[in-house]
Amino acid sequence: MKALPIIILSSLLIGYNFNKKEKQSGDLNLYFDSDIKIDSVLVTNITQDREFHFLKYANPINVDLNDSINDLYAISFYAANDHRMVQLWLDGRNLTIKGKISGKLQIQVDTVIGSALYNKALHFRKAYKDLLAGDPDSLAVNNFLLAAITKEINSPFSIEMANIYVSRNISNIEELKKLFAILLTQTDLIKTHLLNPYKKIETILSVNKIDFSKFRFYNKDKILTSIELAGNKRYLMDFWFIGCVPCIQEHQAIIKKLSALGTANVEVLGISIDENHAPWRNYINEKKYPWKNYREVDENKDRMRTKMVIDVFPTYLLLDSNGVILYRSNTFSAIEKYLGI
Repeated sequence: MKALPIIILSSLLIGYNFNKKEKQSGDLNLYFDSDIKIDSVLVTNITQDREFHFLKYANPINVDLNDSINDLYAISFYAANDHRMVQLWLDGRNLTIKGKISGKLQIQVDTVIGSALYNKALHFRKAYKDLLAGDPDSLAVNNFLLAAITKEINSPFSIEMANIYVSRNISNIEELKKLFAILLTQTDLIKTHLLNPYKKIETILSVNKIDFSKFRFYNKDKILTSIELAGNKRYLMDFWFIGCVPCIQEHQAIIKKLSALGTANVEVLGISIDENHAPWRNYINEKKYPWKNYREVDENKDRMRTKMVIDVFPTYLLLDSNGVILYRSNTFSAIEKYLGI
């Protein structure tokens, strides 16, 4: 909404390997001119499971990769106490990437030679941008995306297109079913990629109720507590964190609608994913949010967001008093529309 949805990538440590049978080296040649002092360069595949090359800056840099090139790659440039990253979909062998770095680590990629996947990504993004410029209806956009995903179903770039589709249709179960049917036909290597929304869609389609007896949360005093749903209320669960700009912006919209939410018999429950307790507690105390606030536990496997595959923030789940999921959205405006407030 990471506004647009925020997708957290900091924990991308579990991955997969496209073309694992091709255990061969693929050279990546980087030609980046810079008008500022660059100390070092980090080259990884996005899940960091196959490639992790931390190198002293030079021009050019030749990176001898461990495996065949066919994934989303991150190239990070470090200078003083700062760094910037560019992400590129790449395939092929002996690739050449040319660009420049200027100002405050502004990265510009000018040329990529030898990668059909990079060019496919550029072509799709331009076609998608041109389509949106014509102000099409949702059906036209969805049909465009589904056709593009189907065409590239066994290309890793289908992952980016699928995530765009999910972002547009997160509240529409019928549309998610269409995408899920297509993703079912993917190879397992692509289907299990950490960025692939396959598992997320599967969870949305199969899990329609949350059993709160299986989850505990920290309150402001860092005491583990349970959340109990009671009465005939509905509950709006707001998954957020203090560094999420759109989350914080939407909190102001929620405050303005608290009276209307109360009239609709909806109680707000804030669920922070912050890992450090003190900053979250201090923030809650400072803002004085007039709804109950909790922080998720430290063990990843015990977190509700892990079980519910929540990786975009904010995420809102509207529940009835039995924990049945009535509606799911990444924007509070969609919640307002659903509730008619």
